[in-house]
Amino acid sequence: MTQKEIDAVIRLLDDPDEVVYKAVEKKILSIGASIIPALENAWMTSGSNKLVQSRIENIVPKLESDTLINLFTQWQSNGGDLREISWLVSRIQFFGITRPQFDDMIDTYRTKIPAFAPGNYSPLEQVKIINYSFFRKMGFHTAQMKDFYNPINCFPSNVMDAKEGNPVTLALIYMILAQEAGLPIYGVNLPKNFILAYKNPNNDSLFYINPTSNGAIFEKTEIDRFLKEIGLKPQAQFYEPCDNSIIIKRLLCRLEYSYRNKHDFKNSDKVLRLINTLGTPLNKNIEWE
Repeated sequence: MTQKEIDAVIRLLDDPDEVVYKAVEKKILSIGASIIPALENAWMTSGSNKLVQSRIENIVPKLESDTLINLFTQWQSNGGDLREISWLVSRIQFFGITRPQFDDMIDTYRTKIPAFAPGNYSPLEQVKIINYSFFRKMGFHTAQMKDFYNPINCFPSNVMDAKEGNPVTLALIYMILAQEAGLPIYGVNLPKNFILAYKNPNNDSLFYINPTSNGAIFEKTEIDRFLKEIGLKPQAQFYEPCDNSIIIKRLLCRLEYSYRNKHDFKNSDKVLRLINTLGTPLNKNIEWE
């Protein structure tokens, strides 16, 4: 559509006839997110026209949600790159953030971590270097308990700004930086405490990393003990690296809970739609967080 045609459609939002409005809304939604800047401009120039403003405020979130659902689906089909999905999750709250802007944020931290060539450090030494860079020099840390379930802690872009987040977002950023530095570090879907595993080329888990304890390193026996304490039987998924889509489902489940806890059911429903695009939900009989 030309800009003139787009402007003509938007002007029809002023029509008081609900039937006309529904037709206009359907047309706008079919155009997609590219029309959002024009809608935002129309909102700002609408003066005191509450009808137009309320209709735009109703349509824009739908456009954003539909766009993200399509992008999440494409992400999963394309192999699940962690940088890309971290950007997409950030767009749930900060829709306007561009990929170059997001990449610049990650690259700023990436340059502070050395690249690890095979054999130049032992696995433990490598992780200690990452830990020192990530937690000490960069200052990343777990959100305070009073703010622990704030939805803002689920968005990687905000966590990189504030250097404070929940266990999953911290682990996600840590993992991106570590993998791009050449380290085989992956997420492990352990209930109540999302952790990381250092896994060598022979596919053996050498040790685990706790992102909520400044990267504390521990062995498999600690997971055995933890599972016994919380009354769960050992399962392979509690020890082995998981698919990236599981990491994102876990992050989105935390975000959905955070919205619901604040009685923000509109955003809670929006996140549930995104969770459903990623396939089978997490087992509801297990308390993940």
